[in-house]
Amino acid sequence: MKKYMLFLLFTVLSFSSLLAHNPLSALYYLELKDNLGILSISVSQDGLNEALKKQYLTEDFTTITTEKYKELAVRYIKDHFDLTLNNEVFLLNDGGIKLGNHQTDFKFLTDNLPKEIRTIAISIDAFRENDQHQTIFSVALGTLKDKVILNVDNDYKATLHVENNKLVKESYRGTKHLGLLLAILVLLSLAYFYWSKKKKI
Repeated sequence: MKKYMLFLLFTVLSFSSLLAHNPLSALYYLELKDNLGILSISVSQDGLNEALKKQYLTEDFTTITTEKYKELAVRYIKDHFDLTLNNEVFLLNDGGIKLGNHQTDFKFLTDNLPKEIRTIAISIDAFRENDQHQTIFSVALGTLKDKVILNVDNDYKATLHVENNKLVKESYRGTKHLGLLLAILVLLSLAYFYWSKKKKI
């Protein structure tokens, strides 16, 4: 049993590491710690290099200093992140970056996050310059622990509400309401048809 648990843990950790190293994916993790909002980001170094070169065309990345590179990377992440909680916009404040050979990590502080989350609107279009890119946005805010995948299909954005500590896409709720409305219209039409036919008789 112990060997099985160790194998399972190793598999999960390896999968997480593989996702972070994958140049086609980025991991964003928003959490609340001691009333502070912390956003942790893991991206592949290759994916970051490719995105920055496409974004900052006037920069010579063959001679760029490490400090300048970090500055551009932090600016790029902040410029391509929009978060709204309970209809209130939250900005990324101070941030840091740790460069690696295969994976690069960022950490940012945000304004004080609300303890109770009702709605989330998130847009992360960083790395969309890279073909087939997707971003996994996870949250751990109080009892809310869930994630959503942002990609070209949803234009790297999502509008969500919280239901039973789960993130639910607003489009789903809208579709459900649309279906209910159509059902009501059909019933009303049938009732009118039946009433008209009965009246003629």
